[in-house]
Amino acid sequence: MKSSWTAPVVIGALMVIGGTTASHAQISSPIGFGVVGGTTSPSGPLSDVAKSGWHAGAFLELKLPVIPIGFRLEGAYHQLGSKHLPGTDDSPRVLAGTIDATYTLLPLPIIKPYLIAGVGQYNVRSLRDPIPVDCATQSCEITRSAFGVNAGAGVRLELAGFAAFIEARWHDAYTSGKHAQMVPISVGLRF
Repeated sequence: MKSSWTAPVVIGALMVIGGTTASHAQISSPIGFGVVGGTTSPSGPLSDVAKSGWHAGAFLELKLPVIPIGFRLEGAYHQLGSKHLPGTDDSPRVLAGTIDATYTLLPLPIIKPYLIAGVGQYNVRSLRDPIPVDCATQSCEITRSAFGVNAGAGVRLELAGFAAFIEARWHDAYTSGKHAQMVPISVGLRF
């Protein structure tokens, strides 16, 4: 059994490290790469066939130190749970490739809240249609590639040579006049 003091000690240590490196807190390179991961919750019609799942991805970012606007090219894999056939490979998944703009709201020394929005290409695969059709009794795999949009907000913590962040976004893929929507909450690192 884990003790209840582990998380506060780790958070405290990270805060001390962050505080002692405040003079070196700025990320030195305007071009960086990073990794993200977290939970993904379906919304809208997609929530009729899918449960919350997970996602993982990587990105390339251009962030100039003086200008509050940055750009991010990102790819992510979202694996959702199935509401229909537990224990089978009936789980919807979404591959997303997006290009996003970020806007830093407050240029604080270490903590930087930001907005993010962009467009992308989404590949939605399900053994059931995200918008219910007559697939309730049979397996009908449906894969759709579609244009979509996303928007959200996050907070970045800049440390010595890297940054950690947490963000929440809303994605909406327009699949043949229908919408596949999801809300990922991500934790990431940028190097």
